[in-house]
Amino acid sequence: MVMQAAVITRYGSPESIEIRDVPKPAPAPGEVLVRVHAASVNRTDCGELWPRVLGRLVFGLLRPRRKIFGMDFAGVVEAAGPGVIGLKPGDRVFGMASFRANGAQAEYVCVAETGPIAVMPANLAFEQAVVCEGAYYANSGLTQFDIGPGQKILVYGASGAIGSSAVQLAKARGAEVTAVVATRHMDLARSLGADHVVDYIAQDFSRIPERFDVVFESVGKAGYLRCRRLLKPGGRFMATDIGPWGHYLPLIAWSAITGNGKVSVPLPARGSGHVFTAFLRERMAAGQFRALIDRRYPLSRIAEAYRYVETGQKAGIVVINVAPAPPQIGI
Repeated sequence: MVMQAAVITRYGSPESIEIRDVPKPAPAPGEVLVRVHAASVNRTDCGELWPRVLGRLVFGLLRPRRKIFGMDFAGVVEAAGPGVIGLKPGDRVFGMASFRANGAQAEYVCVAETGPIAVMPANLAFEQAVVCEGAYYANSGLTQFDIGPGQKILVYGASGAIGSSAVQLAKARGAEVTAVVATRHMDLARSLGADHVVDYIAQDFSRIPERFDVVFESVGKAGYLRCRRLLKPGGRFMATDIGPWGHYLPLIAWSAITGNGKVSVPLPARGSGHVFTAFLRERMAAGQFRALIDRRYPLSRIAEAYRYVETGQKAGIVVINVAPAPPQIGI
C-alpha cells in the first residue's frame, strides 16, 4: 500500500519538495494510524527545510533525518495498533506529529496514543484544528510565568501563529493583553480579544507609556534591548526562539547565572503534549480559542505554501488540505 506525501531528501529551497508515492505507514503498538485531512506549513517547517548550524544538530547534519515534514494534523483514525485503548477507528482527531519521525504533510501519519493527540470538538472543521504547534509554544510561556488576572502582557507579533495563540490564551487566563501588529492586522487582533492594539508601522511600540509584567516577543525580530523599557520592575521578557543568529543566547545565559529570570525562551515540558492537546480541545469547545487561517493550499501545491511562509508575512496558519472536503448535503 502506498500514499502520497511531500518528500524532502535534501536541504534547500521549496523547489526541493517533491510529491511522491511512498509506503503507507502501519501503526506500531500504542500508535494510531490517522488519515490526514488537513496539515499546515509553519516557520518550524521552513527552518527545518534550511536549518542553521544549531538546527542541523537537531534535524540532521548533512541532510534531513526525516523525509516528510509537518507537525500539525487533523484527520480520522483509520487503524489502531496493539495496546491502544482510548482511540478507535472513525474518531476525528487533531494534534502534533513527532519531529523524530515522518510528519503530517502526507495522506497518513502514525501518532502515539499517549502523545499530543485528542478527539476534536464536535462540528469543528478539520482545517480549524491544525493549530497546536503555535498554541503549544505560546502556552508554555504563559504557564511558566503563571499569567493570570491582574497581569499585563504585551505580545509583539500578535498576528502570527504563536502570537495570535498567545493573545487568545492569555485572555482566557484573565490577563490584560496588548497586541502589537501591522496596520492591516489591527482589526484581526481586536477580534482575537486583545484589550489594546498598537500599530508598529504608525508608531514606535517601544515608546508607549504603559509598562508590562511580561513582554512576549513571538517572532524573533524586536529584540530585548528595544523592549526592556516596557517592563515593570521585576518584569520578564520571553521569546519563542533564540533570535536571529542566536542573539538572545548571552542574555538567556546571564539570566540563568544571576537567577533573575529576566530573559527566557520557555520550552514545553517533555511529555506534556497529551495534556496540552486535551487543554486546547477544552478551550476550542468553550469558544476561547479559534484558528486564524491565512491561506489554504492542496498538497500538490505545498511548495507554494512554503514560499509564502518564507516571506514572513503570514497571519495565523497556512493550511494544507490533504484530503478533499466532504460534499455538502443539501436540505
